[in-house]
Amino acid sequence: MIELPKDWKIYSNSIRDRCRDLIQHKIWSGIELVQFNKWRNNFKTDEEKYFSACVLDSLIYRSNQQTYSLIEDMLFKNLNNLFRTLGCSDITDFPNNMTTHITDPLIRFVPVITRFDPVTKSSNEILRFMKRYFYICEQWIINPWNIEEEVKKGVKVFIFIDDFLGTGQQFDDAITYSNLDKTMKNSTFIYATLLAHENGIKFLENEHPLVKIVQSERLSNSSHSFFNNYFAKNEMGAKSFYTEMIQKRGITLSEGNEYGFGNLELTVAFEHAAPDNSLQILTYRTENWNPLFNR
Repeated sequence: MIELPKDWKIYSNSIRDRCRDLIQHKIWSGIELVQFNKWRNNFKTDEEKYFSACVLDSLIYRSNQQTYSLIEDMLFKNLNNLFRTLGCSDITDFPNNMTTHITDPLIRFVPVITRFDPVTKSSNEILRFMKRYFYICEQWIINPWNIEEEVKKGVKVFIFIDDFLGTGQQFDDAITYSNLDKTMKNSTFIYATLLAHENGIKFLENEHPLVKIVQSERLSNSSHSFFNNYFAKNEMGAKSFYTEMIQKRGITLSEGNEYGFGNLELTVAFEHAAPDNSLQILTYRTENWNPLFNR
């Protein structure tokens, strides 16, 4: 069990009202009030209701409009700053040079996928946003398994695009599947993601030290681990409470990933999708559980 603070009802109601305001004023666009109320109704006991308020309080939600701003920040600031750091004096007028097919910029955008991944992967979704709202030319977007062919054409810079870097496993899979470790030595590989967790950054820095990583927002264990931040005095008790609660509702947890993939304990979601590193109660759907977000 978890211990209820004396004023937990006041806290819970204030979080509820704040979230409703964010939804009604379209700041949390993509979330319907009916959907929000159904999710809150999943929680029955006082302890469960308090737990749900903590989850909502910690939620990092990025609407499509906020996602576009993150993409703009990545394209116009972060990547250009990286090019200057790397001394890439031959790269000029980026990303405007990616919006026309007349002159080859010798740069390619790449989704973080393998051949086995569906087209609905969030990496592809960010690239669709880039084409639609930033006029990136589709001709300069390729798949990872086409990189070696592009190298033969003289392309030297490959920018992998993603919405979220969690554990780094997905990027590692994409690199390993397409056997790109050797290609990295003579090319510039960049992993540009909107949000990135420090665990994934450290993992990729060790596994693929030649890859340059840039992000618009960075998450850390100290600031964004849900149980550590909200139940520091009884973290193990809160985790047990959580797993028991969702198992009773028919939510299946994979071993070793009880608190989101990689056990990152995150409460992160975009309007277009929620990373699997987030707590399962945000996205899981069963006969006894209504999700707040779609996966």
